[in-house]
Amino acid sequence: MHKKNNTVRLLGEADGAPEEWSVPRWSIGQAAERTGVSADTLRYYEREGILSPAGRTPGGLRRYSELDLEKISCAHWLRCAGVSLNTIREFDALRDGGRQTLSGRRALLEDHLDELERKREEIDASMTSIKAKIAKYDRLIEERQ
Repeated sequence: MHKKNNTVRLLGEADGAPEEWSVPRWSIGQAAERTGVSADTLRYYEREGILSPAGRTPGGLRRYSELDLEKISCAHWLRCAGVSLNTIREFDALRDGGRQTLSGRRALLEDHLDELERKREEIDASMTSIKAKIAKYDRLIEERQ
């Protein structure tokens, strides 16, 4: 998140970004290094429509802008948080739609948070069952000794 002229600019948003951030300048290797996302993953994200196709040099090599790097970082963060590829595509499309899509982006994140909370409840219940089973085995093992 960046702040400029009392306006908060969110990661990957073009609104408020310096114009030069749209200039493709980084190779795929440099983009991978700068974002912590492998070149293979960058290609995969592009194939799957998670990222817009990268700019290309006259020789056909991919080039990424600073804004692209932010979008890559955001997509990677969402993926690490367990967000589905479809939801990331939707989030990216909304972000590209500008500030009028803030509530839609928030709703996507809130839906995912609800899903994570549901999964955590399932995991907690599974852990309780497993702990009870382990305690039962411990009692049985002690009785045999």
